Amino acid sequence: MLRLKRFLAFLAAILLCAVIVVFVLENLQKVQLAFLGWQTPEWPLVVFITLSFVLGGVIGLLLSIPFRARTRLHLSGLRSEVSRFRKENQALRDQSLKTQ
Repeated sequence: MLRLKRFLAFLAAILLCAVIVVFVLENLQKVQLAFLGWQTPEWPLVVFITLSFVLGGVIGLLLSIPFRARTRLHLSGLRSEVSRFRKENQALRDQSLKTQ
């Protein structure tokens, strides 16, 4: 089963690489972007698309930082609460065993 998963992962990676190569080869025409009076140099379209994809990923990661920090803080509080409940549970078990 592990071999099949590795083979499928390898096949997916090869397919992804092939799709990327085809994408790059089909988007080599030079373009110039303009925004609010600012113009970029003429670069292949694939460069702009790749830069926007990477920039979007970085912005997404940066925007998720507060949510992840809040989740970690909440998780740490829940872990301490579970620890407290386990100690209380063990104390009640010990007390129950003493009374029997």
